[in-house]
Amino acid sequence: EPKAKKILSGLGFKQDDFNKPAREYSGGWVMRAHLARLLVMEPDLLMLDEPTNHLDLLSLLWLQRYLLNYSGAILMISHDRDFMDSIIETVIEIDPDAAQLISYTGNYSAFLDQRDKRYELQVQAYRNQNKEIEAHQEFIERFRQVGSKAAQVQSRIKLVEKIERIEKPRTPRKPFKFAFPQPPRSNQKVLELSKMGQSYGEKRIYKDLDLTIERNDKIVLVGPNGAGKTTLLKILAGELQINEGKREPGYATKIGYYSQHRAEALNEYNTVLEEVMGACTTLREEDARAILGTFLFRRADVEKRCGVLSGGEKSRLNLVKFLVDPPNLLLMDEPTTHLDILSIDSLVAALKNYEGTLVFISHDVHFIRTLAETTLHITRNEKNPEKGAIVTRYTGGYDYFIEKSGLSDDRGAVTA
Repeated sequence: EPKAKKILSGLGFKQDDFNKPAREYSGGWVMRAHLARLLVMEPDLLMLDEPTNHLDLLSLLWLQRYLLNYSGAILMISHDRDFMDSIIETVIEIDPDAAQLISYTGNYSAFLDQRDKRYELQVQAYRNQNKEIEAHQEFIERFRQVGSKAAQVQSRIKLVEKIERIEKPRTPRKPFKFAFPQPPRSNQKVLELSKMGQSYGEKRIYKDLDLTIERNDKIVLVGPNGAGKTTLLKILAGELQINEGKREPGYATKIGYYSQHRAEALNEYNTVLEEVMGACTTLREEDARAILGTFLFRRADVEKRCGVLSGGEKSRLNLVKFLVDPPNLLLMDEPTTHLDILSIDSLVAALKNYEGTLVFISHDVHFIRTLAETTLHITRNEKNPEKGAIVTRYTGGYDYFIEKSGLSDDRGAVTA
């Protein structure tokens, strides 16, 4: 029982939650409970499919440390680069075109390096073989009609026929590089909250919160699930009316709000390609197709009507529309959820070059570490819940926040 409580705490459950029936929890918390059950069982082979999907950043850090000390074998699928780099020792790449599994020793970063070197060797072998075959073919054509060379010609013909051809290597997928349009310039003060208060019934979420967002800020909101991160992002977006105080956007502020759970109005009769081309009239079709391919709309997918898209596809399509016609204040709630690693890398590259203001929620450490320059740590006010969440500002990115907040200590992640 002590071990079970430690695991539940590490995954974000409060002590009051331990004896609640599972039916009282949302799907994400039920998935955490299933994960906790697996960890308590300690199987010899622990199989995990995207284990970080329903975790907040602090629970993810706890799980990462826990799995590092796990005594059994672990087989997992993940799109979280830092999570894999810290835990895994072998990468198995599935090549659907060649219908084969390729094993690499090392973590994910080592895999990328080894795969590139393997590809270079394959390309060199392919070119060398082609040169060899061309030399034989040239000899055959040159001396085909020369009687004294007939035996050598026949020998070369047989040699060429016996050569086992090396297939042309497939270029590994790479993050897509594209100069996305830049947003219109905003005022220095992009958006301000003054004495903001928000409640759901009798539950106080925020009280007397003052927050100023300035031009070119790159801010990440972190904290346990349920602390108020998404609520704050919705308030900033104007999606949620505040109960108290003021919300004042700058007069030149153009807001874009992206959420994994929110689908912008799409023209259901448009194809995916038409929807993106309509969002940016200067976009060339070949670039639109390339961008869509990066975000997992490949070949025939771009001709799908928007009305038949799944929730995840609609979410990715809205993300692409933001990138080709960006606002100057971009608010993003878990933008990496429906993406694979290369799509995430492409998104990171686009946002690194984005000249607007960015406020986002994410549990992807690589995404946070690369983009965030300011961290807002939002925690529940357990001692005085009537005063709302505690918002602590750290004027630095992920590593600065981890160091200054004390969460590098294992106990911080367990009790968060």
